[in-house]
Amino acid sequence: MKYLKTSVLAIAAVFAMGNLASAETVVPTTGHGYGAVTSSTATPLADGSTLIKQTTHEFWIENPSAEKFPAEKAADCNATLLLSAQGAPLAYRGVCTVTDIDGDTFVATNGATKPDFSDCTWAMHGGTGKYAGVTGSGLCMPGGPITKDGNNSKFSWTGEWVLP
Repeated sequence: MKYLKTSVLAIAAVFAMGNLASAETVVPTTGHGYGAVTSSTATPLADGSTLIKQTTHEFWIENPSAEKFPAEKAADCNATLLLSAQGAPLAYRGVCTVTDIDGDTFVATNGATKPDFSDCTWAMHGGTGKYAGVTGSGLCMPGGPITKDGNNSKFSWTGEWVLP
């Protein structure tokens, strides 16, 4: 009898967890953005490398976007980039606070460790309002500068959101 109760509870737990997992909605996302450097500091290091800290203001456009999630967003980002003594990127990490037209926000991170940024990834960490509990991840691709001084750039991404 005890075995039967344990089995029934185990089956119920598996069923409940299966229902919780199926309650999530996965939404594919692709997008592109444009950013402008609002501040930048470069610090030479003893080994000849350079540490660059930047803030940017960016505009993001996603397509497709899940229903009730505006496609256009504004982001304020803080990034750190380590350049080798020869000027090659060694590591990059960024954190962005992203806001939509309704004033709802989420936090996104991105990073890369290869000089060509071929391992660039992003993650979404949820936020406020409609973004509460939303997660996601994917790949990011730098698109290069759009002005000669390099202070304005473009980028794109692919991946998925997971809606609770």
